[in-house]
Amino acid sequence: MAREITSLGAVRRPLFLLVLAVLAAGCGSGRSASTTTTAPPNPAQAAGGGRTIYHGTEWSVVVNGVQATALHLVGGQWRPDRSGRVKVTFLGPRGTVAPVFQMAAELSAKTPLVESALWVDGVELLEKGGGLSATRGTIYGAPVAALRRGRHVAVAYGRTATSGTAVARVFRVR
Repeated sequence: MAREITSLGAVRRPLFLLVLAVLAAGCGSGRSASTTTTAPPNPAQAAGGGRTIYHGTEWSVVVNGVQATALHLVGGQWRPDRSGRVKVTFLGPRGTVAPVFQMAAELSAKTPLVESALWVDGVELLEKGGGLSATRGTIYGAPVAALRRGRHVAVAYGRTATSGTAVARVFRVR
């Protein structure tokens, strides 16, 4: 019986080394038959300039001045979504606000909403939200610190599986 264990151990070691060699060969830095892919262009370029404040795998949000655009990656190209199928309405801030404030937006669409976000000056807020249905809801949040006096840009974004909208609003802190 001891002999069988020894012979089994003698078989395990070369088998282990063979598996290790095959795995190492597969992980080598040599040329492979895989195809190379080109990264899609910067979403800001597709939007005509600006700053990308959100860059997901299929959706991005770009702010150019006081204009926000939701872009969808279609066929390897970023395309602005101008369908209007997702409605985003700011509830606040409006006009001039205190340095500490709450921001909110209402979202609606004919199909379920799957993603939403709020930003102030390109910094995403920690949002909360809710609604009466999957197609209508409200998101809200506040900056983590008081904002400096002056002009700021708020952005609200919402999307379904196939459509998205981003809107911007300028407000002032007193």
